[in-house]
Amino acid sequence: MSDFGEDTDTLKEDATFEQPLRRVAYEAGMLLGLEATRDEQSYHRRRLNRHQYWLQGHGTLTGMCVAIEPASALNNNPIATRLSVSPGIGIDGLGREVLIHEAYGIDLGDWLKVQSAAKLEEGYDDINKLLWFKVTVRYQEVSVGLQPVLARKLNLGTDAVQPSRMADSIQLELIPEVPPSTAETRYAPWAAHDPVADALPEALTTAETDYLNQVTANNAAAGAQLQLNARLLHALTDSGVSAQLAADQLEEGSRLLLARLSISVPDLTTLLNATENQQVVNPNLISVNNLLRPFLMTASQLSYLLTKV
Repeated sequence: MSDFGEDTDTLKEDATFEQPLRRVAYEAGMLLGLEATRDEQSYHRRRLNRHQYWLQGHGTLTGMCVAIEPASALNNNPIATRLSVSPGIGIDGLGREVLIHEAYGIDLGDWLKVQSAAKLEEGYDDINKLLWFKVTVRYQEVSVGLQPVLARKLNLGTDAVQPSRMADSIQLELIPEVPPSTAETRYAPWAAHDPVADALPEALTTAETDYLNQVTANNAAAGAQLQLNARLLHALTDSGVSAQLAADQLEEGSRLLLARLSISVPDLTTLLNATENQQVVNPNLISVNNLLRPFLMTASQLSYLLTKV
């Protein structure tokens, strides 16, 4: 799976939702430098991310299906088995577009051999004898197009280069993790916010409460929608407009779940002590569930599906 290294600075910037954005005010004769160019790019990029975060939510729009290759085997003997992710598009936990333009794959046997025992134990269910993983994706920028630059320090190098472009890319991760005992309770589409309270806020005025009761009495469905609107009206009173992500939660909050898979492993010690030439997995012993992920639904998508009925 892809790994382009840490991008903490980008994550911190993308997770900042409470700061008003600013764009460059161009005027004739004004001297603008590198900072102005970066501010201009940041304005448009973060404005799109915020729009998707608040109004679209996070999830899969289409594709990005996780599968095992081959899908089955004649017996349960260990064979070479690959985990693949198909092309697709979605939005990660910080509102950033994730585009998988080609299929990705990894040899599960080779991947397991290089994992530490402590890491794999985080995903092992000793009661049911299952080794669990989750497959996630998130946006990742990567430096490309190296070009020569003027060295800014003495003896920095005779051939100093810097990337001329930042390409949009993705980071796919296979993470050992036992599934939570209960379903996710966070209120979509605000993946990083606590759920909106079920009870109506006490801050409603008498006129608002009377109007809500009147609408509910006339139309139960419209009343239910208005109750949700009333709760959302005061949802950010205490927390403010923020993704509420601490520094150590940035990566987890940005990840988009694609699937959970389990491998039947009666004895984790045997798997950890597998010889270098021994393949340790078999497709018959692996289960994959793609339907646990969050999905996005758009008007154009619904219209397309309607014509196919």
